[in-house]
Amino acid sequence: MAEKIETTTVNGDNSVDARVADIVRKLESKGFTIYFYAPTMNVASGGVGVLFKQARILKDAGYNVKIIFEPKVNEKASYEASMQVKSKVFVFEKLNPEWLEFDFSDIPLVPQVGTDESGNRISKINYTDGTSQKTEQIAISVEDMVVIPEGFPNIMQQLAQSPCKKIVLAQSWIYVLNSLKPGSIWQSYGITDVISVSDAITEYLNSIMPGLKIKQYSQSINRDIFNVPERVSDKLPLIGYSCNRGREQRMKTFNVIRNFQQWNPMANYFRFVELSDLSREEYAEKLKSCSLLLSTDEIAGFGTAPLEAMASGTHVVSWAPYGGKEYINENNGFWAANGDIFNLSEYLGLAVDKLVNGELDNPEIQKSYEETLSKYTSEGERKSVIDMFEQYAKERVEELKSKV
Repeated sequence: MAEKIETTTVNGDNSVDARVADIVRKLESKGFTIYFYAPTMNVASGGVGVLFKQARILKDAGYNVKIIFEPKVNEKASYEASMQVKSKVFVFEKLNPEWLEFDFSDIPLVPQVGTDESGNRISKINYTDGTSQKTEQIAISVEDMVVIPEGFPNIMQQLAQSPCKKIVLAQSWIYVLNSLKPGSIWQSYGITDVISVSDAITEYLNSIMPGLKIKQYSQSINRDIFNVPERVSDKLPLIGYSCNRGREQRMKTFNVIRNFQQWNPMANYFRFVELSDLSREEYAEKLKSCSLLLSTDEIAGFGTAPLEAMASGTHVVSWAPYGGKEYINENNGFWAANGDIFNLSEYLGLAVDKLVNGELDNPEIQKSYEETLSKYTSEGERKSVIDMFEQYAKERVEELKSKV
């Protein structure tokens, strides 16, 4: 359905043309707001990191950026607070991804909550850290843009009738259809604009939702913190791993480790270190000290962990997930069939054997890593993000002009 541009008085001119001219002026002068919806996650999350990184880049480029989040109720803290005052009190979790490697303190984080038991809008919320924050009633205008993660169909529904520009940020193929009602697609909510983070995501979306207008860009690997140690002795007989996708991934990962240990008893001096609950800097330092990274993410929409390992001179032993298809090749890692526990266990043994025998000391190996990483630079990411939103603004101008 075509958007209706309301007649509004602009400098005394009460006409649709004047309203469109005012919107166009705002779009061309960055006089609009880009809103990002973010999940309330305070543990290291690649998806949240990508969202905040885009917001950071756009803020630095002079755009007005806000991040909207729905704070989660902390049941224990709420119960304790309610018992103290003898009435129902809600205490919330604050969005504070302090594990990020860049500053985001100048980007407004706007909490969105519902109503209290009396049906009144909650104007102030209390957090578990003892601080409080006023809530805002956000008025999203025609010229504004809203970026919605692919797993937020509830937000898509809420904004279905909004005249703003709505853009889906697609980072994980597995949440696309799983989060939607059967038969629904993003076009059902009036959304056709999508930002994709990988070849795999773009390919998948084109196969299930033909007609989307997809802009794709490449994330970057921060070489300031992910880099090869100066001394070979800084590398230890450590194998890093992480299990941030829940209990099933943890079970599979530990089965791979146990298989390796049983099949390779002579390599019992290798130790496994979990790379979790760390800031980005801490994660980078631990990864740099590892000789190998065991990656067990089967559903990555892109997957930066293998690239971060390559940048750190840490050899990759991994499943070959669909999302990594654009950078996976025979020269930059030991890639097992995706989801095959035994195959990955065997590859881990092979990698350790080659490492011990000195076969991985060849400088050509790091050269192949650098060739892979050359596509994922900070400069390239910054330019791509800015170019995408400049293009969105131009497209929006043409779209609005055509409706007059």
